[in-house]
Amino acid sequence: MSENPELTPAALEELRTALLTRQADLQQEIVNLQRSEQGPVDQPEDAATVDPSDAGDASVDLQDREDTSEALLALQTQLKEVEHALTKFETGTYGICERCGRPIPLARLRVLPEARYDVEYEEDVETGRAPR
Repeated sequence: MSENPELTPAALEELRTALLTRQADLQQEIVNLQRSEQGPVDQPEDAATVDPSDAGDASVDLQDREDTSEALLALQTQLKEVEHALTKFETGTYGICERCGRPIPLARLRVLPEARYDVEYEEDVETGRAPR
């Protein structure tokens, strides 16, 4: 596996710190979203006192829960990518395209420190010309 000459010790520390900060932020966002998804504990209602017009509210609540679940899944996916990048520091493969083995430019890593691929391969993945 080739090394990335742009990744000086200072650059590596900068990127590792950015990843650790992103990891902590994502973990907090996940916790906050899970708390909001649980919502307040409702008191059980007597069936005779439930207003039939509340069916619309129930539909909105269901949509909100689905939106929250989708957001939670997206955050968890992002967290996995960040954690994957952090493990690459340990194996000495951080900053190297997982597909072609070429160095990922420092400018790209500064924008997306969890990047797995160089720009060329990422474009192929996004357009469906290459597998992830």
